[in-house]
Amino acid sequence: MKEARRVRDLFGHPAGLTVLFTVELWERFSFYGMRALLILYLTHVALAQRPQDMVGFATMAGLLGFDAARASSAQWQALASQIYGLYSGFVYFTPLIGGWLADRWFGKSRMIVAGGVLVALGHVLLTTHATFLLALVLVILGTGGLKGNIAAQVADLYAPQDGRRERGFSLFYVGINTGATAAPLVCAWLAQVWGWSAAFEATSVGMLIGLAIYVACLRLLPGARGRQAPAASVADQVAAGRGEAKAARRAAWAVLGLISLASVFMWMSYEQQANAMMRWLVATPDDVMMAWIQAIPPSVVLLGTPLLNRWWSHQARRGREPGPVTKLLIGAGFVVAAQLLLPVYALVSGGKPPAMVPLLVYFLIWEMGDLFFSPAAMGLYSRLAPEGKGATTMAMWYLTVFLGNIASGWIGGLWGLFSPVVYWTMIAALSGGCITIIALAAPTLRRIIARTRTLEA
Repeated sequence: MKEARRVRDLFGHPAGLTVLFTVELWERFSFYGMRALLILYLTHVALAQRPQDMVGFATMAGLLGFDAARASSAQWQALASQIYGLYSGFVYFTPLIGGWLADRWFGKSRMIVAGGVLVALGHVLLTTHATFLLALVLVILGTGGLKGNIAAQVADLYAPQDGRRERGFSLFYVGINTGATAAPLVCAWLAQVWGWSAAFEATSVGMLIGLAIYVACLRLLPGARGRQAPAASVADQVAAGRGEAKAARRAAWAVLGLISLASVFMWMSYEQQANAMMRWLVATPDDVMMAWIQAIPPSVVLLGTPLLNRWWSHQARRGREPGPVTKLLIGAGFVVAAQLLLPVYALVSGGKPPAMVPLLVYFLIWEMGDLFFSPAAMGLYSRLAPEGKGATTMAMWYLTVFLGNIASGWIGGLWGLFSPVVYWTMIAALSGGCITIIALAAPTLRRIIARTRTLEA
């Protein structure tokens, strides 16, 4: 931590935040460019052209209980959704392994570089039909080295009691969403004009640019010379100050467990935007440019984050900034409100996709919820991380995305079996689990967080 503080601040935050912001921008360009096209590529190309020729297809089909010889069109659609769900889920599970390896053996920087190389290689291999599934595995493994460790390095930039931490994660979130905004626009256009290979190769180039920036700016990051001796977390400070080590750790894990459970329901809702919603909006490969709508959610984050951060900073100076639990509640409320719009749209249109303006309203409200919820949750994960387990604890946040994605992929297999009204009502009900858990647990969460802040004062 001392090493991080010796580096001058930039725009009111450690200079390393700008580096990690930029690296994450390009890494997310790589990820979201692929994510925007994956369900369409699976449905119209990979599973439509002798999928038996893909290495590992027979094994995967057997594990999923899928019989290619007897499968109906609806079953192929369900398989595409399951593959998408497994991929988009496991890219958020492997960061738990990558964080553990970083904390215990290799350090964050080495894991990030190795992960980036694997991701770039995986994206290059995607459009080689035989290696399609192998390419997905490489991306999953590479993301494990990258994702949690970059977020943990953001946490390393701030002392445990530094009030800028949550706002730093909001700015880091801008980097994520800058890449996520550009990727669907660029990659959908490339796929439409130049073909699938050009689109996926662009995602590989994005990852390599991010890696180059990271390596060039290592000196600005904490722990640049190897594994860093971690600063004591808030939970550990409380334990040391009151002699309640076990109780403090249990309290911190209880907070993280409740936030994790609530987050799973939120991600179930989010991943439908690239799964069932894309199949609702895109009927044929000729409509692939409709993937551009996935640039709408991150663009809302780009526009909204500076405004919210400015407001929160103003409120902080007056001692009135909303606490993290309040931010979680507001965010979850926005998500549920947005999700309730979709069954209404489907009912009014007779099951047809909504027009662009109602769709924009849905995305605007949903992403406002994300703006409140995700940075607050990430800040709490990093603040409550036990000593020496920063990367592993941050990876737990991505584990919630893993569980939400796996569930979302399975639920997406039901698309077509129910009417759009019934399907989107079911998703709205599931997203309600997020706000319900946070609301019921809010007094406990506030009490534990207040106890940690008593020592800081």
